[in-house]
Amino acid sequence: MLTGDSIGAVEAHSLGMVSKVFSSAELSDHTIEFARRIAKVPTMPALLIKESVNQTVDAMGFSSALDACFKIHQLNHAHWAEITGGKLSYGTVENGLDDWRAAPEILPAAMRRP
Repeated sequence: MLTGDSIGAVEAHSLGMVSKVFSSAELSDHTIEFARRIAKVPTMPALLIKESVNQTVDAMGFSSALDACFKIHQLNHAHWAEITGGKLSYGTVENGLDDWRAAPEILPAAMRRP
């Protein structure tokens, strides 16, 4: 998160971040097939399943985590407003930050095999 690096699909799959990986050529067909499977689920069970998942992640602290992250985000804006005398709510090159427009392209991180 601090570097902005990304990972490829194969590595995301091996880490359990995604459940399926398809080639670009297969993606559209598999997406439509999956959407058709979902569309066959009756509405009420689908809503109850979704609500069960939502309540589960809330019980694990998801809503609290979102609230905390938003507060930190707002605190960062307040920090930059203080630094810039209320002129800006974000940091700039004049504040010693790198110019984001000159940043190199973010490329997927290379998968490292043990």
